[in-house]
Amino acid sequence: MLTATRPHQNAAQVPGRSLGDVVRAAALAAPSRIAVVDGGTRLTWSALVDRATTVAGALTELGVRRGDAVVLQLPNWWETVVVTWGVWLAGGVVVPVVPIYRARELGFIVDQVDPAAIVAAGEHRGHRHADELRALMRETGRPTPVVSVRATDSDPLRLETLRSAPVQPERLAPDDVALVLYTSGTTSAPKGVLHTHRTLLAESASMTRACGLTAEDRVFMPSPLSHVTGLSYAIVLPADLRASAVLLDRWSADDAVAVVERESCTFAVSATPFLRGLAEVYAARGTPASLRIFVCGGADIPPELVRRARAVMGTAVVRTYGSTELPTVAMADPFGDVDAAADGEGAAIGDNQMTVRSDEDGTEELLVRGPELFVGYVDSRLNADAFTADGWFRTGDTATISADGVLRIAGRIKDIINRGGEKYSAAEVEWALLEHPHVAEVAVVRYPDEALGERACAFVVPTPGERPTLATLRDHLVASGYAVQKAPERLELVDRLPRTPSGKIQKFRLEEGLRLRPVRDEGESPT
Repeated sequence: MLTATRPHQNAAQVPGRSLGDVVRAAALAAPSRIAVVDGGTRLTWSALVDRATTVAGALTELGVRRGDAVVLQLPNWWETVVVTWGVWLAGGVVVPVVPIYRARELGFIVDQVDPAAIVAAGEHRGHRHADELRALMRETGRPTPVVSVRATDSDPLRLETLRSAPVQPERLAPDDVALVLYTSGTTSAPKGVLHTHRTLLAESASMTRACGLTAEDRVFMPSPLSHVTGLSYAIVLPADLRASAVLLDRWSADDAVAVVERESCTFAVSATPFLRGLAEVYAARGTPASLRIFVCGGADIPPELVRRARAVMGTAVVRTYGSTELPTVAMADPFGDVDAAADGEGAAIGDNQMTVRSDEDGTEELLVRGPELFVGYVDSRLNADAFTADGWFRTGDTATISADGVLRIAGRIKDIINRGGEKYSAAEVEWALLEHPHVAEVAVVRYPDEALGERACAFVVPTPGERPTLATLRDHLVASGYAVQKAPERLELVDRLPRTPSGKIQKFRLEEGLRLRPVRDEGESPT
């Protein structure tokens, strides 16, 4: 049985409900309203709860009990929404796993959570997930049943054929663990993050208030449902509002715009690559988007992209800051000034709090807490380093907070480049380089240097048909007013940047690649 490894903060500020209470209330209050759209499939709230109740009964017959983990490896399909609610109605804990994970990552997660059942795609993009997981269970000697989704008729245990006797939904407490999310792994091994019914509903409430959302809104979701963004805003929030969610499984900016307009979507929360793609298509179309609000999260949100997307889409695009551990700490005001929305992450929303503290070497780290803060890691040994003695969560990000409470993220502490004792943020250099006409995407990472300790390398995805040089990029930075010491001293041109499923750049993979490449002469420009 999975339980919290730390107490919930500010519990009294959040209504005491379980997620099962929320979805049953949605089905009673708005039975004929559309709950989820996936291509040509449309489920009402009544139909969704009927199907989820059947799944809950089947899982119970398979041995799932209150507090048991159920691993889901499913894409952005309507079945994923149904199964997630089915697990919660059965009293289980949802453990979503991104579809790109294979045996090594899956084995790590299974060993940690010891699932009572697994639900996986029969086949998705050429990979047979359910078969792989069944093989993994055999290899590890586990009797865990694996239910397949959209599998062939010969598959031994299929979601489509599951039947069960009527089951009384499990009544759960608000502070029972509801979810384990594994961090995306931008810098290290994944960590199992524990969330309760109360923390997830606190997130829904704060976003609803900040954006003025109602039951009439339609959420567009291209981010994976196995990520905190997808699960929070395409599963939990629509049920809380009795609104609709529109899913997109395979990303294509053209397809995304077609779906958004066909379904009259009004709200989206996603990462920078998704916003950039939408802005490009809407700019070419010359027509505004039906989206009222686009909340853009992630560490690499160029201010100019926010301004341009607002201009071409007619959408209130705002930056936000959060993490798997505390999904939305701060957000710019969607109804406020465009420059404020572009240049900072906004003020704390809901009842969240944030502060900045300096460590012994002067690095200013952002600390956060609030009612949507997670209740510890599955491996409780990780909690000690993650929290301060007085209960603040250590984000690992450097930041400033203005006198009027506006947060501005400088970058990851591991993204601070220490060149001969002079420290600067990789993010500020990246934003400046993105203004160069030959740079489509960029990531700046550090690499070791005997003389200066660290130098910076820029990984650049060039605009089509262009090949920027290190010299031209350095000249651009200096002309933009930056000290020459902040200019990258090595350049790698690449076709794409490695990203997590949520769109964050995996800089540790770039740094690992650098160690395998010889340093070229142009990479050691004297300054």
